[in-house]
Amino acid sequence: METLEFIKKAEGGKIIIDVPENLEGKEVKVRITEYNVFEHPEDWAKLPGAERVKILEQFKGTAKYPDAETNKYDAYDQ
Repeated sequence: METLEFIKKAEGGKIIIDVPENLEGKEVKVRITEYNVFEHPEDWAKLPGAERVKILEQFKGTAKYPDAETNKYDAYDQ
């Protein structure tokens, strides 16, 4: 069974989806959910700057060892 996934905008209360010919005349299951870009990291680059900052702020203060001393040469000493 083939699964198709589309991201469409509802306009005028309607969504138009073109399906492949092999589905013509067959029953299909349609599920509508709101697309949340925060669940799809590959789309984060498309967000406005303010929205990207909100994502980064979620990680603020979550370092495993926040008191560990670091300096600019640590990346080279690994």
